[in-house]
Amino acid sequence: MKKLLLASLVLAVLLSGCAGRGSDKQAEDLGENTIRPLELTEDEEALLDLIGGSGTEYSVYQLTAGETITGGQIEVLSWENGSWRVTGGGTAAISGPSDQLRLGIVLGAEDIRINWQDGSSQFSVTTSLGEIDRSTGNGSGRTWLEEAQALTPGERTPLYLEVYQKDGEDGLSLFAPPDGFFDPEYLNSLDRAYAVTITLEE
Repeated sequence: MKKLLLASLVLAVLLSGCAGRGSDKQAEDLGENTIRPLELTEDEEALLDLIGGSGTEYSVYQLTAGETITGGQIEVLSWENGSWRVTGGGTAAISGPSDQLRLGIVLGAEDIRINWQDGSSQFSVTTSLGEIDRSTGNGSGRTWLEEAQALTPGERTPLYLEVYQKDGEDGLSLFAPPDGFFDPEYLNSLDRAYAVTITLEE
């Protein structure tokens, strides 16, 4: 637990300090409201691995937002009875420069931690997922948003999807966001599913 807390703190430092890197051109082509994976340097990745352990799983995102965007909801969701239910997360204010918006997601042993930094403020929130076991890949799968994505105000954009199926010991079909997140038939075939999303607000 201590390692994970330290990893989250280091990730928060990296969020505030790393420059925007990645496919800026690709994000620009998608419009003024976008999110994309932030490419870390080898030194930054090594620092996270050193503090959190080589098995720590995380992803860091760079956001851009138009002048009409005032903030957003970053939610941890659970698929229950045929629909997504909010189980945790927080409200992100956007008061700093758009090029300083960072979002970090860290997977704990039984939880998900979200770190947010907007240039003038930051917050961190942890959501427990109850009895889960990420130590084995049998019957489970995890996937992240890996390409730049346009953000539509008022609509959820999935960044992370985690699925469990008791009968999936020999392999589990896993659809990366956003496809799997919006497929009720696929989600209803699972025993459990969790997701992290962001919704911009005007």
